[in-house]
Amino acid sequence: MSVERFERDNCWHCSLDCGRIAELSAHEVCPEFVSGDELRSVSTIVADPPWLERGGGRIQRGADKHYSLLSADASVLVMQEWMKSYEIAENAHMYLWVTNNHLEDGLKVMRDLGFRYITNICWVKPSFGLGYYFRGQHELCLFGVRGRGSQVKTDDNGVSSIVKASKRKHSQKPDEFYDLVERRSAGGYLYMFSRSERVGWYMEGDEVGVL
Repeated sequence: MSVERFERDNCWHCSLDCGRIAELSAHEVCPEFVSGDELRSVSTIVADPPWLERGGGRIQRGADKHYSLLSADASVLVMQEWMKSYEIAENAHMYLWVTNNHLEDGLKVMRDLGFRYITNICWVKPSFGLGYYFRGQHELCLFGVRGRGSQVKTDDNGVSSIVKASKRKHSQKPDEFYDLVERRSAGGYLYMFSRSERVGWYMEGDEVGVL
């Protein structure tokens, strides 16, 4: 993959005061970025990339009000580096949160990370959000596998593709989603670009624990 150049006041992934344009590739990261020598076993990956969502005009109601954003290719490069610190099973599941207007990017990101798209999960919310053509009331999470996904699938045959839960803070996913993942897919669990914490899960991101 070609190197993705993007401008940041700080290095996005390590918060160093670089004041430069960061060049990320699969072979070049800041030294603080990867920590720990032991590989941790993972069979299920959840990712919530900071898609380039800007909106709201001068009042800035988009995602850029809350955190730094990355292009799809840049997100892939960051996640590839995180994944090097884990032993990802040959047979694995991936849950990839995607905004509606970045659906095509989401499918490409999943392919670039070595997973093939299977289906999706829909988080249905009780109230409207933003939207130009339609007021958004749902979020999509793409589901994909690599290898033999059936080897990671649990025996629970009652897992719905719908999560009905109220909105929380920006980008905060409902507890019901975590429950769904644990019901459907075997661990260990890795959440990339996480802003929350969950017992028994590995979390990666520069804002882990802020929610």
